[in-house]
Amino acid sequence: MRTGGGWRALPASFPPWRTVYGWFRRWIESGLFESLMRALARRQRRRCGRRPTPRLAIIDKQSVQCFGVRGPCGYDGAKKLVGRKRVALVDAEGHFLALVVPANVLDRDTLPAVDAGKEKWPSLRLALPNGAFTAERVQES
Repeated sequence: MRTGGGWRALPASFPPWRTVYGWFRRWIESGLFESLMRALARRQRRRCGRRPTPRLAIIDKQSVQCFGVRGPCGYDGAKKLVGRKRVALVDAEGHFLALVVPANVLDRDTLPAVDAGKEKWPSLRLALPNGAFTAERVQES
């Protein structure tokens, strides 16, 4: 049955859910998952015959329908749905370089959210935004 990834629905072979959740929070706060995702992206790029560090990135946003029980929730006028926006910085192969969930802001104003992704990948030379990013800041970058 679908549980939505609840902590209390872990398999019986796992430690108690509070222990697992505690370790998960520590790893998130220490940046372990970010460094693992960077290492995975480098490895996948090598498997595809590319350099391990990308020079081109694509910036896109996605709205996901959800309820505002936990975390920020807003209205996407273009898709006419209530949910969360996430902004992704991906390479040409589609590997995630950075992923952020900004607060309830307009699409064109979500660009500063991917600045952290640029710091993690200093090899980036060019970022191609989609049509929703029409702010003046996009023209400057």
